[in-house]
Amino acid sequence: MDTYNSSLAPRFSQLLAQREAELRAILRAGGSLADQGERAAPHDVMDFKDMATEQSLSTISEAKAEHAAQDLAQVLAARRRLEDGSRGKASSYGRCLDCGEAIDLRRLSALPETPYCTACQSIHEQARSPALRH
Repeated sequence: MDTYNSSLAPRFSQLLAQREAELRAILRAGGSLADQGERAAPHDVMDFKDMATEQSLSTISEAKAEHAAQDLAQVLAARRRLEDGSRGKASSYGRCLDCGEAIDLRRLSALPETPYCTACQSIHEQARSPALRH
């Protein structure tokens, strides 16, 4: 298994910066969509179908913004872990925050903000969604 080493820091710094920019754009776009919805004319006639559609779109926008905000927090935390290594501190970037094992480089390349190895991520996902299991 290939793993992260400090020589890869510039590459991952760039990946994290790009991901941060993407998430900030999503959050900005979500805010502008909410503003547009609030500016709708108060005398517009809407039927139940229009109201249901508007409510569904609003719920989706809120969920998308919440997910983007959570992802952004992970990206910023990953950037701090990466920067610690470049400042000579012990870097935890590329290591699972739960078990301490190295995160597979393929996983890290796909999700540079990930704080967990695949096994620990699976445990977190199972713990987060007990209602989804039957």
